[in-house]
Amino acid sequence: MKSVKSAGATRRAAVAPADPDTGESTTYAVPALEKGLDVVEFLSAQERPLTLTGIAQALDRSPGELFRIVTVLARRGWIARLADDSYQLTAKLFELAHGYPPNKRLVDVALPVMRAISNDLGQSCHLSVADSGDQLVILAIESNGAAGVFVRTGTRYPLGTTASGRVMLAFGSEEVLAGAQEHSAVERITERPLPSDLPERLARIRARGFEEVVGEWLDAVVDICWPIFNARAEVTAVLAMPFLAIARRRVDVGAARQRAREGAEQISRALGAGDYEACLAAARGRKAAASGEDP
Repeated sequence: MKSVKSAGATRRAAVAPADPDTGESTTYAVPALEKGLDVVEFLSAQERPLTLTGIAQALDRSPGELFRIVTVLARRGWIARLADDSYQLTAKLFELAHGYPPNKRLVDVALPVMRAISNDLGQSCHLSVADSGDQLVILAIESNGAAGVFVRTGTRYPLGTTASGRVMLAFGSEEVLAGAQEHSAVERITERPLPSDLPERLARIRARGFEEVVGEWLDAVVDICWPIFNARAEVTAVLAMPFLAIARRRVDVGAARQRAREGAEQISRALGAGDYEACLAAARGRKAAASGEDP
């Protein structure tokens, strides 16, 4: 029997910006569009293709309701109809996301740097941005060795529950923090609870400039994360390395930490940032000013 992941938490109404006169938000219903988005979001969570009947059952719809929806989605290239009349998501969403100018520039700059890090150390690494209250992985490089920890592109986690997400919260803008406090786009069924000492962790990250945590989710793995800055000295992404000690490589955590920092600094410079230490100091200053504390 095929495993089908629930789509119950993915369906949500479109909410318009607040009315400038009343300050109230208005909810608009566009049934056909919402059905199409339901199908795309649902298929994005499935490991195997599903028939129209299977999709309809999972979404609590009738096949007749979705027939024209999936036909149009297939014609436009968002989903693909296979020989057995099942459907799966195509790479169109991936291609569009990577063609989006901010992410495209970031990925183009980071890719050669991250490949070099992975080749030199035999470690996997990934690049994440803040998106709607979540950490979103937009680029991942797999270790060239026999062992490693790999995080797939497109993976989402709530900010605060991961090392990368905490770096974004520690140095990020007020918009990032506000997004994290609102309902996240990720389904709240997660094995990653928010740490009870989150404020203390964020303070430590700001003090030392990076996050490093041992065995948070996998024993013997050290998550090393450094912020990446743009030309305005704002955190635009986080470079992460889930470090796994490999005997024949003879690379220790200290060397991996330094190499990850160098990579984050190199990417930041390519994006127009100035001195890396100055960017860290500026980010600390902004957070201190926002909270009314001394930097």
